[in-house]
Amino acid sequence: MKAYLIILISFSINLFAQDDAISKLLPGKWKMEIENAEVYEEWQLVNENELIGTSYSLENGIKIIYENLWIKKFADQWAYIAIPSNQNITLFALIEYSPKKLLFENKEHDFPQRISFEFHNGGKMTAAVEGNVGGEIKRKEFSFILVED
Repeated sequence: MKAYLIILISFSINLFAQDDAISKLLPGKWKMEIENAEVYEEWQLVNENELIGTSYSLENGIKIIYENLWIKKFADQWAYIAIPSNQNITLFALIEYSPKKLLFENKEHDFPQRISFEFHNGGKMTAAVEGNVGGEIKRKEFSFILVED
């Protein structure tokens, strides 16, 4: 009985820590510069169970949206939901968590199968997409800096 109680308390603390990290680390306006372009990812905390995001670039002052995003908690499971422009919705389940890293996975998706966010000191974040393409693991990393809380 005592061991069961310790496991239950540990699990509850881990779930609380996940909620806390997601709600505090990701919200804000993140900027990345690639090939003479500025790409942004903006995340807003809707409530303790949901964040809404947008990935876009600015061209001549016009916002070009690449995808609409959500991170939402369903019961005790967090999911990353992506709706790229002119494509279908895809869900990724949170499979790994630490106070500085979130890893989501959907093994059935063509590419990517994994999406991760790693948070670094100084308002820096590395987002990555990876997956198996033709029997070979492909990975793309994106370096962001927080420009607005």
